[in-house]
Amino acid sequence: MPAAWDALVVGAGAAGILAAERLAARGHRVLVLEAGPRLRPRGRTPDVDRRAWPYTTVGLSYDWYRVRAVAGRTLLWGGWSYRLPDTVLRRGGWPYGGEALAPYYVELERRLGVVEGQLDERYVAAARALDLTIVPKRGAVMARDAVWTPARSSMARRARVHTIGLSLEHSRRRAAVLRAFDLRTERVHALRARTFILAASPIETTRVLLESELGRAGAGIGRGLVDHMVASYVLVEPAPPPPREGRGPFPGAALVESFVNRGPDTARPYPGGFSIELSGPMPLEAVNLERMERGAEGSMRATLIHALGETFPCRRRFVDLDPARRDAAGRRVPRLHLAWARAERQLAADMRLACTQLADALAIPGSRVLRLADPLQPGAGHEAGTCAMGADARAPADAWGRLRALDNVWVADASALPTAGDRHPTLTALAHALRVADDVARHLAHASPA
Repeated sequence: MPAAWDALVVGAGAAGILAAERLAARGHRVLVLEAGPRLRPRGRTPDVDRRAWPYTTVGLSYDWYRVRAVAGRTLLWGGWSYRLPDTVLRRGGWPYGGEALAPYYVELERRLGVVEGQLDERYVAAARALDLTIVPKRGAVMARDAVWTPARSSMARRARVHTIGLSLEHSRRRAAVLRAFDLRTERVHALRARTFILAASPIETTRVLLESELGRAGAGIGRGLVDHMVASYVLVEPAPPPPREGRGPFPGAALVESFVNRGPDTARPYPGGFSIELSGPMPLEAVNLERMERGAEGSMRATLIHALGETFPCRRRFVDLDPARRDAAGRRVPRLHLAWARAERQLAADMRLACTQLADALAIPGSRVLRLADPLQPGAGHEAGTCAMGADARAPADAWGRLRALDNVWVADASALPTAGDRHPTLTALAHALRVADDVARHLAHASPA
């Protein structure tokens, strides 16, 4: 093992793996740490033990959507791969526009196998009736319709698993050592590197930085927590589902583009917007609804309707550490402070109405619309913003994701995204990870060797 690595990456999800691969391909010595296991092909994704790895909330309850394993949440990803429009980046206070992300989007779409499906004519008719813009699903696929994950990449195979990043030791605005906890031996190791990349998730990355005692230089870390608001409904219709054959990739999946805050005539009291994902019609048993009668599955079909609402930083939403509780590794437990702004309650109402109107436009006689998730229940699994990039010097990270408090530390996961956008954010989060890797490579090329 080298005495010092060129880059040490915390987190073997897609962002961490892509950044590590990019640096390793340029000849740098890279070590990736992952708190969870390396799963066997097609192995079951293990549930996180909430007793060993707890968290607390203040204000509202929160479902922290976690996957502790190599490849992270892409193991459960539906593959939705849309670019964030320039309008979304501008209103979200991003330090750059779509032009800066464009080459990374192109590279990722090629690498991930992003393809476009076919629009269901029912969707086209419903969108026309409601004056909405609808586009086919763009998704990442591999062979046999499997959604892309980095699980089989070279860096994923070489990641040091069952190892948790605890904190950074630093002086004079430079980190020198990452303290890491080995879950198998229960020993703490001091890992030295020239650069450090944090990609452990917005809450775990925040925990590492808060444990690193950055003082006033880290004042903004943990603030700016955002996530999507999600309104979920299922349309149940008394008709059999259509066959998959001949319907192309992602049969029955589509996206309704955001239609609010696009001009004076669509202005709302909240600053963002929302899109709507459609999936179906599918067999009723695929939805696993307890409220439906047994034996009706073959004669009925279901269409899932999910609205993703764009939230913005709120001073009452942030992450800190609970001084009274520790987890299985001896770390202070993350504490999530949660609240809704008044305008977000209007956003929730608009999302509910749009979903039910779309369901009504799609429904055939005898259908039912059931609510699965309410937008005022926090925890969509797209959290971001806890170490946000910004042009302002008060932002925790600069436009390349480099931490302002420590010159050789970068944030490669969604912690650095100022907002989660008005649609699925994974493609943009991965584009950011590649930008981070490029900036780290430039730093290593000019910095003196260890």
